[in-house]
Amino acid sequence: MKSMFNPLSKNKWIKLVLAGMLAVACQDSPLDVTLEWAGDNRAELEKVLVHYADDSLKRCAAEYLISYMADKYYYTGEQLDRYEYLLLVYDSLRRNEQILTGDPPAVKEVWNELNRNYGTLSRRNLQREWDCQTLTADFLIENIDYAFAAWESTPALWRCNFEQFCEYVLPYRVGEEEPEPYRKVHYERYKGIRDTVYTDSMLMVAMNDQFFWKEHYRSSDLMWSFPLELSVSRMELGRRGSCRHMSNYCTHVMRAMGFPVAIDYVKCWGNRSKGHSWNVLIRPDGSSFPFDAFGRDSLVFAYKPAKIFRKVYARNREGEKKPSSNDVPWELSRSDEVDVTHLYGKTFDIAVECSYPYTGKGRKQYGVICVFDNQAWQPVWWGRIEGGKMHFENMMGDVCYMAAYYDEGMVMPACEPFILTKEGEQVRLVLEGKADMRLLRKYPRFERMNLHAMNLRRSRVEASNDAAFRDTTLLFDMYNTPHDVNDSIVTNEEKFRYVRWNIVSYRTGDLAEVAFYGKQGNDSIERKLEGTIIGTPIPTDNTEYPYHNAMDGDPATFFSKPKETVGYVGLDLGKGKEARITRVHFHPRSDTNYILIGDTYELCYWDHDHWESAGTQVATEHELTFKNVPQGTFYILHDLTKGKEERIFTYENGEQVWW
Repeated sequence: MKSMFNPLSKNKWIKLVLAGMLAVACQDSPLDVTLEWAGDNRAELEKVLVHYADDSLKRCAAEYLISYMADKYYYTGEQLDRYEYLLLVYDSLRRNEQILTGDPPAVKEVWNELNRNYGTLSRRNLQREWDCQTLTADFLIENIDYAFAAWESTPALWRCNFEQFCEYVLPYRVGEEEPEPYRKVHYERYKGIRDTVYTDSMLMVAMNDQFFWKEHYRSSDLMWSFPLELSVSRMELGRRGSCRHMSNYCTHVMRAMGFPVAIDYVKCWGNRSKGHSWNVLIRPDGSSFPFDAFGRDSLVFAYKPAKIFRKVYARNREGEKKPSSNDVPWELSRSDEVDVTHLYGKTFDIAVECSYPYTGKGRKQYGVICVFDNQAWQPVWWGRIEGGKMHFENMMGDVCYMAAYYDEGMVMPACEPFILTKEGEQVRLVLEGKADMRLLRKYPRFERMNLHAMNLRRSRVEASNDAAFRDTTLLFDMYNTPHDVNDSIVTNEEKFRYVRWNIVSYRTGDLAEVAFYGKQGNDSIERKLEGTIIGTPIPTDNTEYPYHNAMDGDPATFFSKPKETVGYVGLDLGKGKEARITRVHFHPRSDTNYILIGDTYELCYWDHDHWESAGTQVATEHELTFKNVPQGTFYILHDLTKGKEERIFTYENGEQVWW
């Protein structure tokens, strides 16, 4: 294919690449290091360089690709092959139209069985294979040729320069997945999508239509436990993954089409547990268009980031002195990532006073800055220690941080937690006085809970004396979006044998619990009604959220149905046991992080450098009151009975404020 770039443009980038190589001429160049490390496979890499001897631009690209190959690797092994069975099950269910989203019981049972039989999937049980020692010349040549074919035919809106091409289009890998010759197939299969769109938004819609709706790629909660990146073939087999797997695969596909695409990620959010990975389309002017893999729109953060990193192919800041893994977690000083926090909002360089000295052996030159993640303080960045202060660059505001020393995996506070405001000011709290505290949750209620609850809107609670509900009486209609725990009073005076929660056809429902209360006689006491559970659709072995979940007494499970189908759950009270319905108690699907009756809770407060208990109690209502608690600090509420999600908070004007 004839190049769309003129010779002057080529010469410009050749000179830039050669200049970069000359800058390290006094040392072993990255290319020499890779060739040396390749061992017996060196001839294959040299064959690639010889192949492009007469094409100066492709020769530069080949040298770039090989130069940064020395530290690239992937994992193989019997345990990983065994776990491929999970992907086969996903594939079978999808082909038989038994799964479009989620992780049905059959998949979860396979995962548990694999864990029992072959142990937890772990890098420790696998073999590390080095790219430079295993990849063939044919593989690399095909990758380079098709990368150029895609780049040179990319529409002008997304046609990047040579430097961007080498970093964001040319690489044959994204993370630690096993390299495969996918590029030719993807280029020929999907380039038609690229050539029929004219804006970023049109591209997002087209990709969503193809991969989400036609090919049924979906996110999976279970795959968060799959610790390795998936090769292209494995991803195309299972078509399920965490955000990390999905963004990795999306990068492969879009680079094959000629789009300069990267992966940005948050290791740990600033106001909730876990993190997130997403894709970024790099525009020719260097600006970014972030989006969730195969999503329809640009990315909008649902949570607060503290630090954001971008995965890159080339080693970053070559030769720069970095801290050892004794001072900083190794994943925070990776050479194949760059800090891009400033691209997503206002950031600040801060100096944090070390209130507590380091008490270990030796002297610390580096410290870490942490955010809280459910149970512990997690390092998200590092900085030098100078003049009794830790210096951290490019930090996002409106987040609670704690500076700390990191020593052989242990995090030791160097100061009290503090709030870095939106304006970049450090606000430190001071213990002062005592007061009673009324608590409603142990974790913030995020907007996604409202999205689940909205699926109950326009549901109807109906009663009848006909098993088929051909003649029904409406007890109430759910007009508003319900909260975590709800009671609806019913004033109808008739008695009924059958009562049900009927979900409107165009919603999924997401009903966690429902209980019907009533009286069999006018003078009798209201009680929770019992009977035979009835409902539809009739569940199968692969029904992930069957109707009886809504009446199992566990608010962590829920009933959900496909849209545009009939769905309800209710009771047959039995012949002669008809009752007047007086109240309906119900919970929408939620994170169950509100106060659960019967669970034991412990409130703790931060006292200088540790957590101190303020007491425990068993919940008798959906709220707790702790007496005479020290004020002016950070708190955390533990559910000692069950659950994992917990979050630190301050207590301001009688309310929990989450951090």
